[in-house]
Amino acid sequence: MNSRPLRRCLLALGIALSVTAGVVLVGNAAEPANPAEPARSPVAEQVTQVTMITGDRVLASTSSLRVEFADPLRPRSYQQLTIHGDRYLIPADAAALIDSGTLDRELFNITGLVRQGYDDRHSASIPLLTRDATVGDTGRNALPAVGITASRLEKSHAATAWRDITGVGTRRAGTARIWLDREVTASTDASVPRIGARAAWERGLTGRGVTVAVLDTGIDTDHPDFAGRVRESRDFTGAGGVEDRNGHGTHVASVAAGTGAASGGRYRGVAPEADLAIGKVLDDEGRGTMSSVLAGMVWAAAETDADVVNLSLGADATDGTDPLSVAVDTLSAEHDTLFVAATGNDGADRGVATPAAANTALAVGSVGEADAPSPFSNRGPRLRDGVAKPDLAAPGEGIVAAAPADVPPLGEPVGEAYQRMDGTSMAAPHVSGAAALLAQQHRDWTPDRLKAALTSTATETSTEVSKEASDDPHAVGTGRVDIDRATRQSVIATGSVSAFLAWPTAGRRETRAVTWHNSGTEPVTLSLAAELRDSVGGTAPAGMLTLSADTVTVAPGADAEVEVTVAATAPGTYAGTLVATGPDGLRTRTTLSVEQEPEMYDLTVHLVNRDGAPATGDRDGALALALDDPRGRIEALTDGTARVPAGRYSVTARIRTPVPGREASLTVLTHPELVVDRDTEITLDARTGQPASISPDNPAARGGSHLSQVITRAPGCACVLVFYDELEPRSEALYVGTAPGTSSDGYAFALSRQATEPRVELHVDGPDPFEVAADWFDTSPVPTERGNLRAVYAGRATPAELAALDVRGKLVLFDMPPDTTYGQLRQTTLGIRDAGASLAMVVAEGDPAPRAAGEDDEVATALPTLWGGSVSAGRFRSVLAEDEASVRFASTPHPALRYELWIGVTGRVTTPQVHRPRTRDLAAVATSYHDNGGQHRFLGASAHFFGTTVSVVNSYAITAPQQRTEYFTPGEWALSVHGSLDLGQLSETRRLHAGRNRPIEWDRAVIGPSFRGTTLTGKETGGPPRPRPWAWRTEDVVDVVLPMHGDAAGRPRVPSREITGSISLYREDALVATVDSPTHARIEVLPAAARYRLTATATRTAAWWPLATTVSADWTFRSSGAEPRNQPLPLLTARFAPELDLANRAPGGRRFSFPSYVERQDGEPEVVGHRVEVSYDDGASWRQAQVRRSGKHWEVTVTHPASGFVSLRATATDSDGNTVRQTVLRAYQLG
Repeated sequence: MNSRPLRRCLLALGIALSVTAGVVLVGNAAEPANPAEPARSPVAEQVTQVTMITGDRVLASTSSLRVEFADPLRPRSYQQLTIHGDRYLIPADAAALIDSGTLDRELFNITGLVRQGYDDRHSASIPLLTRDATVGDTGRNALPAVGITASRLEKSHAATAWRDITGVGTRRAGTARIWLDREVTASTDASVPRIGARAAWERGLTGRGVTVAVLDTGIDTDHPDFAGRVRESRDFTGAGGVEDRNGHGTHVASVAAGTGAASGGRYRGVAPEADLAIGKVLDDEGRGTMSSVLAGMVWAAAETDADVVNLSLGADATDGTDPLSVAVDTLSAEHDTLFVAATGNDGADRGVATPAAANTALAVGSVGEADAPSPFSNRGPRLRDGVAKPDLAAPGEGIVAAAPADVPPLGEPVGEAYQRMDGTSMAAPHVSGAAALLAQQHRDWTPDRLKAALTSTATETSTEVSKEASDDPHAVGTGRVDIDRATRQSVIATGSVSAFLAWPTAGRRETRAVTWHNSGTEPVTLSLAAELRDSVGGTAPAGMLTLSADTVTVAPGADAEVEVTVAATAPGTYAGTLVATGPDGLRTRTTLSVEQEPEMYDLTVHLVNRDGAPATGDRDGALALALDDPRGRIEALTDGTARVPAGRYSVTARIRTPVPGREASLTVLTHPELVVDRDTEITLDARTGQPASISPDNPAARGGSHLSQVITRAPGCACVLVFYDELEPRSEALYVGTAPGTSSDGYAFALSRQATEPRVELHVDGPDPFEVAADWFDTSPVPTERGNLRAVYAGRATPAELAALDVRGKLVLFDMPPDTTYGQLRQTTLGIRDAGASLAMVVAEGDPAPRAAGEDDEVATALPTLWGGSVSAGRFRSVLAEDEASVRFASTPHPALRYELWIGVTGRVTTPQVHRPRTRDLAAVATSYHDNGGQHRFLGASAHFFGTTVSVVNSYAITAPQQRTEYFTPGEWALSVHGSLDLGQLSETRRLHAGRNRPIEWDRAVIGPSFRGTTLTGKETGGPPRPRPWAWRTEDVVDVVLPMHGDAAGRPRVPSREITGSISLYREDALVATVDSPTHARIEVLPAAARYRLTATATRTAAWWPLATTVSADWTFRSSGAEPRNQPLPLLTARFAPELDLANRAPGGRRFSFPSYVERQDGEPEVVGHRVEVSYDDGASWRQAQVRRSGKHWEVTVTHPASGFVSLRATATDSDGNTVRQTVLRAYQLG
């Protein structure tokens, strides 16, 4: 069925959690006694909206991802993969394009998109890089030098662009590539002499006449160490200049080419007389985009004529085919430029980041003071093909270099002009400076020869730990850079050779040539010795490695070669070194890297539908998840066959079977543990699928949605893959199953059902009656009515077509032409209304969504208008094309019933999963939705099962005020209520038992601050979000997220938009900083203990938000840097919980009492003072309220006038001296 209203359908997807065995949660836990408090609120769920390249909007919170579909004709099917903390949401129609390399998987990394600031709050467009594809409509920046175009796709146009991307032309183009323009981040008194720079200086090699380009966060142009050294500069971030307000770029430039003037030469860089070209490609937070780095690379190579370009930055680990790596290879060849790049600081195997992954990049890892590999330095080999990376290493721990003035230090300050820092970012400029010295010595050398000289003359790294651990070429390449040897030794060699032996490897041999060059005047004879070790340090099998000669003689001014041959033995990754030694200590080192591909076989999956015919439709397909692969490998079986490594796989297929005149059925079949140890063929036959459905015993609750979840746990990557499919229970049949005779502990099936009265029922009468799957159009008014009426077909409903028909009091079905705008659709429906019709129904001829065009953006239809994109809607159209018909119609826009039901099965599914729960056996919860502006709200509900969350479909909005009984499968539920981003989200966790449960009230006033539970870390920390206190001190930073709009139950909430205000922090009455945000601030403070005052004001003036128009608070507390790290601040709040009606009103003209609770973020406070004041004129005047302590709360009594609004102001003090003064203007209404 495809009859969802545009941008109204929400598919709730559970977040994959830790991989542990799941059980169905059923119990009869006692309910907490205090009705003003939620049972538990461990992590407050802030909603972040992300529009994907498909146009679908994802509402991401802690427990779920809810998808709001942009195109009702696309399948409502997704895969969710959670790996290494990142949540990928991959639509079924994108899987093959990702598998083919056309689409970047990072376009669907919801966690990554939020982390990089590409969510809808921070960005109205999606930044893209494309090759041989035209996508994106703003900010186009063609970079012909590297064959890539940077652009931004406006999110409002994404759905249309997606239809182009998934069109036949794109699929067949082959060369088209679309990447996310990903965020790129910034990845010497002892270290410079250690690499031999001082000896090179004594030979007159200081970098004079050589240009080193540093692409980073900019530079402190006034720092004494760069006086007269910056030859050219350009900003690529939009900052307007290259001033470094971060510190990373200044430090990097200083290591490469600083003069050390501010330290009397002590902290001199490697090439102190080299010229600098400074490209600011990273912003003041050390972040940039691939497109800004690409533009900087082109400028550095083509315009500044730089000899060396330093890239102490990076994105993800790649195989060298990404845009940055391709650009390095292209520019290096075209402009004779050597690119030196840091490998990255994740400490990961196969983790070498782009652009260091490029073939021609000189990839630099880090070593410590004793030349042992730094634990943070990313290791090789390169992803997928096993190419040797890094190329060499350099000092990257405890590096002292220049720091910009008046910028908070990133590392440990050293005097006033320097700081000490760690990282591969510090290692790379050591090599860039060394390359500059070598380029000065050999002005005619190419980048390849400079790279070979630096790598082959490197010094063997420390063996203090063990040879295997410290001298691993996949950790340090050929060793630690030695510029002394590189500039005085006459013989250099190939830096590395790599071999990839594809399966089948039997009898396979690969030969590579290692070349030595002699720039001296005498022939040199070298003795050769080579070894290979496996990935755990063991000696490679005998016979795997052979040299064509044990010695080689290199004539003066000439080259000489020796062949290295690798013979296939056992699959795996191997690394080693070919060492050549000659007279007078002459030595070269060449890294050897060998990847023997594991066993590879063809996996072929045949799909058969329920009619016994081959399933070959666009929406049929299968995916295979490698169960033991640590990278979470997924193979899309696009053409039925994929080449896969030997191992265990879970193969899941979606198969649709046409049903004449109705919606196709869906069958989801899984072979949960298929062993592939030879070419393998299997058949997944939909006829073996078992029917699956959940229907309550209440016949009125026949509407709503099913959500099918097929779950696979992959132990190799500790990840969870979930296949989600949303279906309409009335029209779409679901079947599910495991292949006959199979089962697995890693397989589970969950089915959830939201059951309500149908929003729309449309039945066609006649000799062959049928129901039409339809729903209200996106911008339609929605009536509450039912009855019988006649229906007619009016073509495109032009004035002439309408004039030829009698449409009075009838339903008019009409076609919407392609490229219709909202404004044009309104004009059409105006004509239908003026002709006397009661109801309209639109069927799209092509593009299913109207276009927004200026002021026509999503204007309302002129009369109630249904949307039909289903098979049954097409059947209805065919019937009406012959003659008008009688229909029975019912509309229930605000259902009074709500069931949230689910079942879970583990191991296998071989029997029908048809469930008919009785209402009396369910958990009944009287639920109230209080009104604070009449906005639509959605209820989210999810249960934990099998390492993920089972979520229900959130199809229809709840209009407040409303009160109803909701029914749940007994067990523990994570509940939430959210609206738009402007409203925010409230959430709590409850264990519900069969029978009546404690009532739940959502959004009851008084709205105010609440610090219950925790929030999640954001972009500033990097990595996946993790729980953290709302307001905390992390070392010498006060970091606060202030939930100023919690409800009376104490559920915190942080709306994302439509709030103005600020946060200020004072230290001992002196202002430290003011941040122009009412919700979030990070402010650096001094380490010494002090008394602080934190103030915040949040104001909303929107007409739909009549209460809590201004919420302000003034906190005082003591804090010290000597306290344990990441401490929550001892902030107090006053929470008021008056008994109000659903409109958040209290009776006027009488005395009124209500409870007040004083709470503290870091524990229960010992309150020594509490006062409350009341105002009836929006805070112009205040009067004291009567406050009386009653156990752990206070009873507040006020006398109400007949009407108006009540504002409240509270003060509280605890025994530790912490205080709060809190004000809520228009706390509740009288009436």
